[in-house]
Amino acid sequence: MTVSEIIKSYCVKVNGGSGVLVNAITREYSYVLTAAHVIPENQDEIVVNDYQNNRLAVLSVLIPPEWDESEPDRYDYAILKVDYQERLAQKCAPASDLTELAPLTLVGFPITERDSSDPIKEYTGHKISVANDLIIMFLDGGPGTTTIRGMSGGGVYHIKEEKPLLVGVEFQMDGTGSEQQYGRAQCHSLARFEELIAAYSSAPMIPAYLECFSNMRDRIFTFNVIDQNNVSNLKLELGRAADYLINTDLVPPYKVMERYHSDLLVDPSNIGELKTYELWVAYLEFLVISVLIDQSAGADDAYLKGLERKRRLIYTSNGTNWVSRLEDLLKTARRLLDKDGTLIVASPEPAARVLPPSFRLENVISNISIVPNQGPFPVIDSSESAILTSFKLTHLEGLRQKCVVDIEDEYPNLQSGKSQSDLLREKLSEIIN
Repeated sequence: MTVSEIIKSYCVKVNGGSGVLVNAITREYSYVLTAAHVIPENQDEIVVNDYQNNRLAVLSVLIPPEWDESEPDRYDYAILKVDYQERLAQKCAPASDLTELAPLTLVGFPITERDSSDPIKEYTGHKISVANDLIIMFLDGGPGTTTIRGMSGGGVYHIKEEKPLLVGVEFQMDGTGSEQQYGRAQCHSLARFEELIAAYSSAPMIPAYLECFSNMRDRIFTFNVIDQNNVSNLKLELGRAADYLINTDLVPPYKVMERYHSDLLVDPSNIGELKTYELWVAYLEFLVISVLIDQSAGADDAYLKGLERKRRLIYTSNGTNWVSRLEDLLKTARRLLDKDGTLIVASPEPAARVLPPSFRLENVISNISIVPNQGPFPVIDSSESAILTSFKLTHLEGLRQKCVVDIEDEYPNLQSGKSQSDLLREKLSEIIN
């Protein structure tokens, strides 16, 4: 699809105005960002149609409690929850990233064109200013209010490297008098909508960096060794491997998130952690070491499907000792993995153990495996205990420490013909499957 086709495909009509579809970190609904003044007072009368004129079911309305048409500059924004739209792959960017005179494009359904064969219009222009989450943009050709009426709530995009990034939503022309309202438009940045989502405790929007694992490439494999020269070749080999995977059909982060969703988290109820950048840095490392261990030729969709019952990574932003969560982790492994599978925890715990103490693991497994008995005392389900015992539980930081940091002097002293990644594969394979 061309850039125009992409941005038009996310454009919707909201009664007499416009709106823009965006992703949410949930499969229960998607969002339409729009202007509050286009929503009728009777919310049962809200009509939303997509770019192909298909009706979208409105599930609920998120509107600032302070909204008052007499004070539109601050609160003229709203969000509609609509039925989940699987096709969405909207990319967003903060308004603060816009450079001076950055090119912008406004997309919407002007009233005058709604009955035409081409009802969605684009107006190009550029940024004039960004302040207090308000974007002022200039529209090429200086169109007036009458010309763009109906585009309120339309998406405002910055096109970067042939990729459209949603940065805001237009809600009115700029200027106090009608004679001034030519060519300048006011737009709320996405920060306003994120605040509204948080106020309603709804699922966050998906951030732009989840478009590609290349956005995490420079943060992977930061080994805390004494002498970085000892592992410089290893980092180079792992970096090249990551580049190869990224450039050969590696599933993008947002697709991984859509597939596994809360199964990526230690605490599935803490859904906001799916936006955590560190999760996706860890996940790219996980894919690289998995391909290294399995000696796979890549990490495409088929590889991920084959991996998912064998080895998983789960994340938490909680930096407490991961071993304290053994029972929950074992139950997660039981749910996600086949027998002999490996569960790798990623968290900000700098001194994480590579493996839990065996006696703690045995105690927890015994507790989980106890089942009621017809006799006076409970018994241990031996088959359940065998499955739980087969799992390998480890921590990503513990693997870095055990397999690299603790033996950093071995890496520069390898026999001829053996790469540093070969040594890492050997060390990882001693711990995980």
